[in-house]
Formats: sequence, C-alpha cells, structure tokens
Amino acid sequence: MKVKIILTAIIFLTINLGFASAEVIEEIYAMVNDEAITGTELKEFEMGMTRSLQAQLEGEKLEQALQNFKKELLNQFIEQKLLLSKIKEKNYNVDSDVETIIQEIKKQNNFASDDDLKSALQAEGIDFGVWKDQWKERRKQERLVWDEVGSKIKIDNPQIMEYYRRNAEQFTVPAETTLNCIYLKKNDNGAKPQEKMDLIASELKPGLFAEVAQRHSELPGAADSIALGKFKKGELDKNLEDAAAKLKKDEYSGWIETDNGWYIIQLADFSADRIREVKDVREDIIQKLREDQQQVKLKDYIAQLKKESYVKILKEYQ
Repeated sequence: MKVKIILTAIIFLTINLGFASAEVIEEIYAMVNDEAITGTELKEFEMGMTRSLQAQLEGEKLEQALQNFKKELLNQFIEQKLLLSKIKEKNYNVDSDVETIIQEIKKQNNFASDDDLKSALQAEGIDFGVWKDQWKERRKQERLVWDEVGSKIKIDNPQIMEYYRRNAEQFTVPAETTLNCIYLKKNDNGAKPQEKMDLIASELKPGLFAEVAQRHSELPGAADSIALGKFKKGELDKNLEDAAAKLKKDEYSGWIETDNGWYIIQLADFSADRIREVKDVREDIIQKLREDQQQVKLKDYIAQLKKESYVKILKEYQ
C-alpha cells in the first residue's frame, strides 16, 4: 500500500509532554530534570515504536528488533526527552520544511491533493494533524542533530581513499553474460523433439543464428527478439552457465537440456568483474562515513546531555 511509504518514513516519534489528569494515579519510572516519566508515557512510546518497527520489518527480524527495543525502552525515552528539551530551547521554525516534505510525499504517492493524503492516512487510523506534528518534531530533531553533531563532522580525502581500498567488494560490479537463444520446450511426456532439433542444427551457420532463432525458437516473443537475457553468476541454470563460460562472442553451443526444455545459446556479450572508479562512488562513501561518525558522535552528545542533566531511574519498565 502506498501509504506505507509515508508511515515508514517517520522514525522519530513525539513524546507527550503534557500532564496526566489529577484523577489518575500514575506510576513514575524516572525523573529527568524536573519532569517525571510516567507509565502512560512509556506505554504510548512503546506502542508508537512498535508500529514503526512493524511497518519496516517482519518475521524473526521484527521479533528480535522488538525484544532489543523493549530492553532499552526507558533509556531511549529518557534520551528523547533530553533531545526534546534541547529542541525546545532552540525554538526552531520548520513549517516551510514540513510543507516541502508533504508536497514531495504527495508527489511520490500520486496524491493529487491534501484530501487524498488525509484519506490514505485515515485508512491507516492516523490523524493528519498528529502525523504532521510528528514530521515537525522529526525535522526539529534533524536540525538539532545537524547543528550539534553533523555540522562538526569533516570527511577528508585520506578517509575516503582508505574506505575505498578496504571495501572494494562494495564497489565491484559483478561479471554479466548476455545470451541469445533458440529454445524448444519440453512436452508433458518429456520426449526429445529430435527431428526439429536436427533440422535447426542443420540450418545453423555462422551469421545465421538470429534468422534461425526467429524462425524456430519457442521462446515467447522470439519472432521479435532472440535475447534470453543478461545474467550474473548463479542466476542461470548451471548447465547453461557452464556452456556459456566456454563461448567466445557470437559463438553458439550445441543443444543443452534443462528442466523446462532444450537450448542452443549464443554469447552476445560478456563483461568481466570491474571495480567502479572512486570518482563515481565518492559521494556514496562520504555519506556512509558521515552516517557512521554521526551515530558515534550523537551518542557522545546524548551522554553529555545526561551529565549536564538530572536523570534518576526509579523503576525499571517491564
């Protein structure tokens, strides 16, 4: 569903900073400066993060992520609280940023109007106003992280070259084999169509492969194209792959049996493994190095916030 693209984009979740009704007796799990962290807040945070993870993962990966998150839930909530406190101090205005984001989301999901977007969100049980506020909070957090962490990260050429040399496999374009073919399908009884195979073999001469293939091949669309396709290692039937490895450009094989039929293959093109030039992957490397450093430095920044704040855990959240 297209709306999933919208929902999984929201990683940062807002925290309810309001106070509980005086009639409700709340369990207090921690104190952050002069604010209490209550069971209701933690439950809401847990539900929100669970929905976010469910939109991104499934199966064992989802179960593992939920277990890991539950162990760190209280600590993550405290960290979010500290970041929100800093964001409040900065008083960021992100209205224009969020409007740009919303327009891009509408474009990506082919929504003609805000009403279309609202309807898609409503179908998922999400209020547009709440969703928009979440985007504002996320954008504020991104601004804070950039100001306090990201803007201070510098990536120099020696770092780029070292990463490039140590991770060559990431930038290797695997070998590809492009094949044409003549194909005869197997009948239900598996009998070999020997007469037709002999006829085709007798007509095949250098330079005539395409003509013979278009006349006899039973591959769908063979009258218009004799191409079998472009394949990386391991993508082809092993019998076809082994035969293709022995061919030179424009050479063709004898008949090869596979589970679904018989082939004569012709090597149309072959490109060997190659490593992309550093100039072509430079920006990708910079982004990767920046993301890695930002994760480390953000942890350091949050640790510093904890030192500068009063944080006391009164009870573990189960």
